[in-house]
Amino acid sequence: MFNPSDFLDLARELGKNNEAKIRTAVGRAYYASFLTARNAMAIDEKTPEVHRMVLSMLYRKNPVIANKLHYLRRQRNIADYDTELVMGADDADKAVKLAGEIMVEMSG
Repeated sequence: MFNPSDFLDLARELGKNNEAKIRTAVGRAYYASFLTARNAMAIDEKTPEVHRMVLSMLYRKNPVIANKLHYLRRQRNIADYDTELVMGADDADKAVKLAGEIMVEMSG
């Protein structure tokens, strides 16, 4: 069984070298926290709608954590789709920090 925290470890390793690695780190940080939240809430859905479902349920349970996950999702979309915007190591650092906070909260 895959442990989502492995994505966070990878994000920490990638987040400093070049923009492609920084963008990948942001995405992995999002998925580490998203998968942890999905699993903690026992959501079995595997379709693209699961991202909205997790956020919706999380907003009802813990709006502060939901806001952090929503921020990470927006950053992941920027990292994956917005080639005009430059992302730096600080973006990866913030994503890793927020993902860690989400994962601690969802695991506790």
